[in-house]
Amino acid sequence: MPVKNYYAGVNISFVSTDGRRYDALIHKIANDSIYLRYFTTAPYTNIFGTVSYDTVTTYILQLHYKGIKYINTPKSSYRNHYLGELGRYAAIGGLGYTVLNIVNGLIEKADPLLDNRNARNVAIATGVGGAGLFLNRKFKSARKGNRYKIVYVNMSVDKP
Repeated sequence: MPVKNYYAGVNISFVSTDGRRYDALIHKIANDSIYLRYFTTAPYTNIFGTVSYDTVTTYILQLHYKGIKYINTPKSSYRNHYLGELGRYAAIGGLGYTVLNIVNGLIEKADPLLDNRNARNVAIATGVGGAGLFLNRKFKSARKGNRYKIVYVNMSVDKP
């Protein structure tokens, strides 16, 4: 069952097997190759005195479909990246606060976890750190593309 179909005229975003990211318009798909059309734009001042952008040149890049490592979907490229980053920062902040609080309490010879106010703050920080670890593990960007494969379907009609 196909997850998403790509045709000529559709934008595509993918990472190739050499690690490069491509974001372009599909010009055509033929003979196991995908042709990407890139646009070079430049700013200019229009008659109203504001800046607008116009296409200066276009060029086409050809890639074999087996050179695609995985295709970025809007869900995986946007949400996974930002939620993974948020999880990483929350884990560093929450667990870092907990560790520093305990170490500071041991150095100052105080009971770091027995005070009611301090115990509440440490519990909140530990919860934020745990939630951050969960988000970081759930939305890792390295998991993209593991479940699906790219299939080229030749739809050309051979004349007898």
